[in-house]
Parts: sequence; C-alpha cells; structure tokens
Amino acid sequence: MQRRTCAALALALLALPASAGDILCLKDGRVVEGPAMERKENGIELSYEHGKILVRNELILDAVLASDAARAPATDEERDMGSKGMVRFEGKWISAKQRDDLIQKRLAARHKQLEAIAARKEWRNRGQQDTAHFHFEYTLPDSIFENYRDLMEAYFNDFARTWKLKMPAKEDRLNVSFHADEATFHQVSGAPFGVLGYFKFVKPWDLNVFYERHDPDFSTEVMFHEANHYLQKLIELDFGVPHFPGESLAEYYGASHWDPEKKKLTTGLVLEGRLCEVQGDIAKGEMQGLEELVRSEGDYKHYTWGWSLVYFLMNDPRYQPKFQKFVFTLARGKGLQRESMGVANLQTIKADEVWKVFREELGLKDATAVKKLEAEWHEAIGALKPVTLAGIEQAGMSAAGENRPLRAMRLLKEAIDKGSRNPLVYSRYAEVLRGKDKRLDAVEAYKQALEIDPLDGEFYSKLGHTMLYGKKDDPSNAEANRMIALGKDLGYDSPWIEIDLSGGDPKK
Repeated sequence: MQRRTCAALALALLALPASAGDILCLKDGRVVEGPAMERKENGIELSYEHGKILVRNELILDAVLASDAARAPATDEERDMGSKGMVRFEGKWISAKQRDDLIQKRLAARHKQLEAIAARKEWRNRGQQDTAHFHFEYTLPDSIFENYRDLMEAYFNDFARTWKLKMPAKEDRLNVSFHADEATFHQVSGAPFGVLGYFKFVKPWDLNVFYERHDPDFSTEVMFHEANHYLQKLIELDFGVPHFPGESLAEYYGASHWDPEKKKLTTGLVLEGRLCEVQGDIAKGEMQGLEELVRSEGDYKHYTWGWSLVYFLMNDPRYQPKFQKFVFTLARGKGLQRESMGVANLQTIKADEVWKVFREELGLKDATAVKKLEAEWHEAIGALKPVTLAGIEQAGMSAAGENRPLRAMRLLKEAIDKGSRNPLVYSRYAEVLRGKDKRLDAVEAYKQALEIDPLDGEFYSKLGHTMLYGKKDDPSNAEANRMIALGKDLGYDSPWIEIDLSGGDPKK
C-alpha cells in the first residue's frame, strides 16, 4: 500500500506544465507530462533540456503521445478498431473521446494534488495536527500522513497497554515531524546524513522522520525504532535508558507491522535486517555470549544480537514478564547505583549494574543458569528461517546508516548479487564505495540505480558529483555537469549535495 501511495510524492519531482502534451503512465503510479516523448523499440524516450532518458517498456503502464495519431495501424485488429474510432488504452479498447476524457480527469486531479504538494513542500507551509497523544507537523501529502498518524496512535496504545503507561501530560506530548524533503529533514532535525529518523531525547522532545519514497517500509521501521525511545522515556521521565536494553527494545518494536485497511498493529515480528546480521555472525562461528552482550557499553551488537535476545524473551511467556520487570527496575528500582548523564538532570545506570539487575530479575542465580538461558536463546534464534532478499537489503542499508561501511559494503553487494531491484540499494552501495575511495565503482553503482529508476533526479545529481570528484571547473567534465543539470531538469536541486559529495583525491 505505501509503495503505491509514495508515487504521489514522487510526482513533486516532475515538473508539469499547465497544458497537456505527451503523457506517460508508469506502473508505480507516477504520471509524467511535459517533455517531448518518442516511442522506441524497447521503451519511450523523454527529451529534457540536458538530455534524453529512455524509460523501458517494463516500467510503463501506458502512454499517450501526439505522434501516435500519425502511426499506421500495425495489425488487422488495430485497423478494424481504428475504423470504429476505438483506441487501446491500459489494455482495453475504448473510444478516443473516452480515453481523452479519462486522461483529462486524471490530469486535473494530478495538477490539483501537485499544487498542494508544491505548496506544502516548504516547511513554513507544513501541515499541523494534534491527536490524542502527539502533535504532528508534516510536509507529506495528506493520504500518506494520515496513514502515519493512525499508525502512531495505534503504536502508542499498544505500547501503553503492554507496558502499563499513563497518558503523558500535555507538556510531555511528543512533537512528530514527517518530512518529504531530505534537505529540510536535516535542517529542521539536525540529524546527520545517512539516517532517516532522529529523536531528540531532551525536552522539548522531538521526533523527525524522512519519508524515503524508494523504501517507505524502511522509513516506517526507523519511525517505530525512534518513537520507541520516547515511549521508553514515559516509563520514568528522568531516566536515560542504557544502550542495552534501550536500543535492543527499540529494534524489537522496529519489526512491527501496520495494516492501514484493518487499522491493526502487530508487534514482536522478526526484524529481517537484524536477523541477517546475526545469521552472518553465526555462519562465521561468532556466537554472542549473554553476559558479554548485556554487560557491554554502547555496543553495536545491541542492535543485532540485542534485538534477537529481546525478541526471544518477549515472545516466550516464561520470560516476558521477567524481562519487563527488569526494564521497570532499571528505571524505577531503589538502591541502584545511578549516575548523571550530564544533561537535563537525567540519570542512568552503567552496564555492570544493568547485568546485575538482569540476573536478579531473570532469576539467574549462578553461571549454570546463565548458560542455560544463553543456550535457549541461541537455539531459538538458530531455528528462525533464513532471511529473504528484503532482509539483506535492510541489513545493508542499516549498516550504511550506522556508519559501518565494511559490513554495509558486504551486505549491499550480497543483495545486488542476489538480484535486488531496489534502486536505493545501489545508491547506498555507491555512497559506501565512494567513502572508501572507490569512485569508479561508485559511478557504476549510480548508473545501475538509474537503470532501475531512470527518472530519479537525485541519482543523476549524485552520479554527476561523483564523476566530478573535486574537479568542478575542469571543462573535460562536461558529462558530469550535464548529469547534475539533468537532475535539476527532473526537479532535484539539493543545496547539501556538494557538501555531502565534494572533496577527495581527484585521482581516485
């Protein structure tokens, strides 16, 4: 559902003139109008100011081109139906008037939608709405925002019921911002590049999420994770939850699923991206010890193996209440060694104390009990099915966003080798390659992203800047500058792109 709806947002990247011309309907829901178009044997070629773009047949739902009227019928059926004033449109024979009326009706709706999207794209024109538990600000189209709004309310109610939370005071209500534009997301939130969500854990609390149209499910997963940090804070406002279980529990809720039609939220599912990383460690013989995991400070494995531990404990009726009591005791328990976090009067607990509370609440009286629980955990995780291609994609993109380039490079390459058709996978792979001074490989990865989605202005812009690589004024780089200009033709013009992709050794 979300993958279909995201097409509305993508339209904002395609400039549409006031009068109708050639029209291209894509299978992903986008409608392109404006550039001159010409049918080719393997697709339709669009002519922009700075270049021509071929959109392959497999991406096209239908098209109406001015040149079609001059095309001679190719089959007996076309000749017969043409003599009756009928045309083929979207796989059916209808009258030319019916087709034109249908297209004009669609275009009128699209133009109206685009006008609203263009106006709201500016942060100063953002939509705002209050619900029972949140204040929302958004630059997304209403249809997309409303889905997130309902999801967030269902999420709060589910967590509050499971963890027995009270209604937050008005001053403790979370401000949630959903962004359609990545540059605005970074400017407003202060989030570093490479992330899709950012929660500010000191008051005034604020959650910002960037809607990634190429992978809206990943944006939703990030939203679930970051929002969970706020929900954890509601257990005890002045307590900063330690890295474990904070990040591991947030990952556990990252695997939630929202059914927008039934308005139903399901939590406690397998988070395939993290399972992929865990299974990779297991394949290398790198099993994770229970004490080492819980007792470590700020360990990346709290996202991977930590997720798997929380998944195991929360889905086992023997351990779920004990694990929840462990979390409550960390936040509210008496006699624990607490220390200041140095910000906003927040206090937290060091990992050694976390391990002590974990043993007490899980009933682990000695080393034998620890090993028994560890073995049960390993057995349960080892029995999970191998992840799908989507899980490998998620794992790779997560590793890239968390600045783990070697892991990201391996996983994204694995996804590509297994046949990924997600253009964002190739774009993220290019970014990682570029960070490792593999510029030429990065150029090829961006080109592969454009093979999948040839109408994405951001990919052209990043390709061009990667081709330039510090030689902006060199006249021999006309093709690189043309790619950047073509990205602008398609509506992408980020003021941050040169900062993000500039510099480096021009010889690489």
